[in-house]
Amino acid sequence: MEMEENENKPIPNTNGLISIHLNHDIITVLDLSHKNISAIDGNLQLPVNLMELNLTHNELREVPIVVQNLTKLKFLDISYNKIEYYDDTPKFYQEIEILNLSHNALLGPPYWIWAEKLKNLKEINLSCNNKITQLFINGYFEELLEYETLVTHITAYNCNLNNKYMKLLSTLPLAKSICLGTSELSNSRFANYIEEFPCVGLDKSTEIEHLNLINIGLFNITSDISIYINLREIDLSLNGLSDLPDEFSLLENLEVCILSLNNLLYLPETFNKLKKLFCLYLNNNCLCMLPENLCLLPFLKKLDLYDNNLNEIPEGIDNLLELDLAQNYFEEPADDEYIKKKTKLRIKSPERNNGRKVEKERPESEHSRTTDEDILYNSEIEKPVADVDNQSFSEKEDWDSDEYWIPHRGPSYTSTQSPWLYFVKRKMREGNFCPMDAHQVPIAELVEYEKYCNPKVNYESDGQFEDCSSDDD
Repeated sequence: MEMEENENKPIPNTNGLISIHLNHDIITVLDLSHKNISAIDGNLQLPVNLMELNLTHNELREVPIVVQNLTKLKFLDISYNKIEYYDDTPKFYQEIEILNLSHNALLGPPYWIWAEKLKNLKEINLSCNNKITQLFINGYFEELLEYETLVTHITAYNCNLNNKYMKLLSTLPLAKSICLGTSELSNSRFANYIEEFPCVGLDKSTEIEHLNLINIGLFNITSDISIYINLREIDLSLNGLSDLPDEFSLLENLEVCILSLNNLLYLPETFNKLKKLFCLYLNNNCLCMLPENLCLLPFLKKLDLYDNNLNEIPEGIDNLLELDLAQNYFEEPADDEYIKKKTKLRIKSPERNNGRKVEKERPESEHSRTTDEDILYNSEIEKPVADVDNQSFSEKEDWDSDEYWIPHRGPSYTSTQSPWLYFVKRKMREGNFCPMDAHQVPIAELVEYEKYCNPKVNYESDGQFEDCSSDDD
C-alpha cells in the first residue's frame, strides 16, 4: 500500500541531477536526454563501463566533470545545450569515436580535438554553433591550422563560416564526408558562405566521397573540381550556379548528383561521361537543353527535370525507374507507366504541379527601345553597312545578339550576393565586361576632369622631326 502511494506522488521538478541508481558494472548505454538538466553533481558516479551517453536537449552550460572523468566513452551526444567552451581534454579522448556538439553556443571549436592526437575520433558534428569563430583571434585560428586530425566525417552547417575560416577544413585531410549546408532554412541567416568551389581549405580534403554544400551562396564551380576523383555523392542545391565546368564530368565515381534550385542554363556536353551516375536531380533550374544521350547512361535510374525550360521530351526515358517532366514547355506524358515513375519520385514533394509550364511574357526593360524612331534606327543598323562603331570586338561573346541580353530568372535562393553582381565581377576580371554602373563617378566625367587637371601641352619641335623636304625634291 505504501509503495502504491509513493508511485502516485509527483516527482519534484529539478534542473540538477544529484543521484542515479544504476548497476555500474552492467550499464554501457545511458540516455539522459530531455531531462531539463542544467548541472550534474560532481559526487555523482556514472557507470564506469559507460560507452554511450546521450545528454541532448538539456540546459547544460559546460560539460560536467563526471562526464569528463569517464574513461571508456565512445559515443557522446551533448547537442541542444548551451555550452560555450569545451577545451579541457576528457579522460576518454583516446576512446571517443563519435562526438555531437551541435546546437550549442560554442565560441570556438574544442581545442583538444585538434591538439591531442586522437586515434579513434571519426565523426564530429559542430552544426548550428553560429558564434564558433568568435575566438579566432590572437593567433588561435592560426594555431589550429598547424594540426591535422584523423576525423573522416564532419558536419558543420549554419556556423557562419566564410572563405577565410574554411581553411580550418585543411586540418581534415582524411575526410570522407563533409556537410556544410542544409535545406532547413529556419537558421539560414547563419549559413556558411562560399562563393567559389573548390576553395582554400576544402582543396586539401581530396579524399571526399560525400559532399553537402546546400545553400552556401555558391556561384561558381571551377575546373579544380576534378581533384575530388573519389566523390560519390554531391549536393549543390539551393545555390546560384548558372553553369558547370567541363571538368565536372571527370568525377567518374559520381553516383548521386543533386543540382536542384539553381540557375543552370545548360550542362556540359561531356556530362554523359558520368557512367556510374544513378540519381540526377535537376529540378527548378532554367535548363533549355540536355546533353545528348543523357538518359541512356547505363546506371541512371532517377531523373528529376521538374520546372525547367525544356522544349522536348529527352530520349531514352524508358530506361528510368523514377522521372518527373512536369512544368516544362512541352506536353507532359499521360501514360500509366510515366505516372507511376513520377509518383515514386514525388513521395517527398507532393506539392508539385502537373502539366505544361505556362509561358509568361517578360516585361520590357525600362532601357528598351520602344519608340518608332528607335525601331527605325534598329532596322537601319541591321543593314550590311560597314559601321566600325557597331562592330563586335569580342570573339567569345556576341554582345549584339538579342538573346544574349534577355534575362533568365531562376528560382530564389538565400545567398547574400545577387547572381548578376557575381556575373559582372567575373566578366570584369576576364576583361570582357565593364558596365557603366560599376563606377561611382561616370566615366565621361572622369575623362573631362582628367583633361581639366592635366591639359594637353603642345611642344615646339627642335627640328628633329621637321620635314626638310621641298616640293622641288
